[in-house]
Amino acid sequence: MFKPTAALETKGALYIVFLAMIAAVPATATDMYLAAMPTIAVHWGVADSRVGLSLVLWFVAFSMFLLVCGPLSDRYGRRPVLRAGLTLFIVATFACALAQNVWQLIAFRVLQGIGAAGPSSMAMAICRDRYDGLQRKRALAYIGIILTVAPAVAPTVGAWLLAWFHWRAIFLVQGVLGIAALLVSLGYRETAAERASGGFVQMAGRYRQLLQNRPYFLSTAAMGLILGPFYGFIAFSSIVYIRIFGLSARVFGLLFGLNALMSMAGAFACTQVMKRFSDTVLLGGCLVGCALGGAGILMLGHWHYLAFAVSMCTITFFCGMSRPLSNHVILQQVDRDIGSASSFLVFYQFMVGAVCMRIVTMDWAYPIPVFGLLALLLPASVLVIWPSLLRMLSMPAPTAVAS
Repeated sequence: MFKPTAALETKGALYIVFLAMIAAVPATATDMYLAAMPTIAVHWGVADSRVGLSLVLWFVAFSMFLLVCGPLSDRYGRRPVLRAGLTLFIVATFACALAQNVWQLIAFRVLQGIGAAGPSSMAMAICRDRYDGLQRKRALAYIGIILTVAPAVAPTVGAWLLAWFHWRAIFLVQGVLGIAALLVSLGYRETAAERASGGFVQMAGRYRQLLQNRPYFLSTAAMGLILGPFYGFIAFSSIVYIRIFGLSARVFGLLFGLNALMSMAGAFACTQVMKRFSDTVLLGGCLVGCALGGAGILMLGHWHYLAFAVSMCTITFFCGMSRPLSNHVILQQVDRDIGSASSFLVFYQFMVGAVCMRIVTMDWAYPIPVFGLLALLLPASVLVIWPSLLRMLSMPAPTAVAS
């Protein structure tokens, strides 16, 4: 008889794929759906902003329930939270395919976001449970490489489904992928070494303790800003490429996928240089690279879609490189309540993303320069406080080389 648990526990590469697969649930639920948003608005005769709520509120629900999943996993273990989240995600996704109006779609998307919070938060917590030190950085980098396959492929798949079938087919495919993730999760053996005690109120109170951990809180707050423009681009991409530049859904899918590939390239580059250079040097370089990309969009992005695409690819490359490093640095600041710490980390990153999404999808007279200004200011603000943050975290000077 096949024992999936043994398969996951004895194959390191398969375990990384498993973590990337459950971490990719949010990307699958959002990126495959992007190209269909204008079509859905026309289908029901509603404004683009109304359909946009199905994306923004998805992120809000997803982010809020990350805070619930973390304490629950510390109390009851990672496995029940993972499986319950995937089950709700599957049910809500098929409900989205059956929605009869935009408000039903928004409601089911909110439930889908709640379900996606389980697997997403557990991926980070399980990685923290299982790996340490350089091994964890390397694992996070490889997860980042595999994880970018979803946003690279999902928009193209979504555009293809939209061209050949119906927008509802996108949700049917998402549901099937959710079922696949649930089946793979059957091979996961519990990794939480200890259980937190107390009821839910006491478990939720652990966030107060985390927020009093200044190195954890400030590093989370600062480094989470790096990803803001990337998440803002998720909502802005169809506007800029389809609405503003008039490109087809298929070309949009290719350009969006190119950004995902650049994120993958950044994560791969991280695996190649993390032994030679310290986290300080690499993260500082990533901040500068993201700021340069934002400046490029601000000054040149409105001229031609290729100018926008090149500048955005610069941002996504350095975001991809920074993510495993920043997550590793943040998780180093905690040694207990790992589920809560991981959930708050992902929660904060996605809330920053939700705010950026809302800003860039507002009815601006000059939307591309607004996006460029946002993409410039966020990494620049982190650079301003970077020396103080390094001192607080006791990280080496920027000239240091990793041993």
